[in-house]
Amino acid sequence: MIDRNGVTTMPHPPSGGCARISVAASTPADPSAGGFQLDLFDGFRLERAGRSVTPQPAAGRLIAFLGIRGRCSRAEVVGAMWPDVPEERAQASLRTVLWRLRRQMPGLLGGREALAISGTVDMDISRFQAHAWCEVGSAQAALGEPPCPIHAAGSAGLRVGELLPGWYDDWVIFERERLRQLQLHALEALAVRLTAEHRHAEAVDAALAAVRMDPLRESATRALIEAYLAEGNLVEAMRQLRTFQAQLRDELCIVPSPELERLVIGHGSPR
Repeated sequence: MIDRNGVTTMPHPPSGGCARISVAASTPADPSAGGFQLDLFDGFRLERAGRSVTPQPAAGRLIAFLGIRGRCSRAEVVGAMWPDVPEERAQASLRTVLWRLRRQMPGLLGGREALAISGTVDMDISRFQAHAWCEVGSAQAALGEPPCPIHAAGSAGLRVGELLPGWYDDWVIFERERLRQLQLHALEALAVRLTAEHRHAEAVDAALAAVRMDPLRESATRALIEAYLAEGNLVEAMRQLRTFQAQLRDELCIVPSPELERLVIGHGSPR
C-alpha cells in the first residue's frame, strides 16, 4: 500500500520504535525512468538510472537508516544517528543532510516531518522482508487464507548476505540480528511448507540453509530432520541428530530436547 507521501508500507511488525517499515514495490525500478535502487545486504550500494551514486557519509547513513527502519520521525532519526550530540546540534545536522539529499537526489526521500525512503525506490531489504514475512505467515494458508503469491519464489529471495558488513553503529548491529532471526524463521517455515507439499529436495535445501546459518539452532535442525524423514531417509535423519548432539555437547555441554530425539527414535533406528 502506498500512502499519500509516496511511501509503500506493509502491516508487519515495526522495529526500533519507528512507525512503519517501508517496503518497495516488488518489481525493480525502471532505470530508464531515472529510478533509484538501494541495496543494503553485502554492503551499501545506491544506483540512479543504472549508475552508481556515492553519497556523503552522513547522507549514506541516513539513507541506510531509513531503508532499514522505514518511516521515522525526525526525533527518532537524530536519536539513533547522533546519540551523543546535543539535540539542537543534531537537528541542525539532520536538516543539512536532508537539504543536500533533496537537492542532489530528488525523488529518493518521501515525507517531510516523518521521513522515509520513497515508495518508488527498489530496495533489496524490502523484497527480502516481504518474502520472509510471507513465509513466516504461511501457516495462515492452512487455516483457509489464500496462499501468499511470493511463495512461488522459493528460497532464492531468502538467501541474502550480511546487512551492511563493516558498519558498527548500535542501530545497525540491532537490525542485523533482527534480520538474521527473520531469515532463520523464514527458511524454517519454508522448509516445513515444502515438506508438507512433498517437495522434499527443496525442503532439505531450505532447512540446510538455516542449519548452515546457525548449526546450534534446534528448530532449524528439527526442520531438516523432518524433511529427511518425510522423504524416507532415516539414516540421514539419524546422522543429523548425532551431529547436532555432538555439536551441543562439545560447544555448550548440553543435550537436545527429548522431543527432537523422540522424533527420530519414533521412526525406528537403522540396522
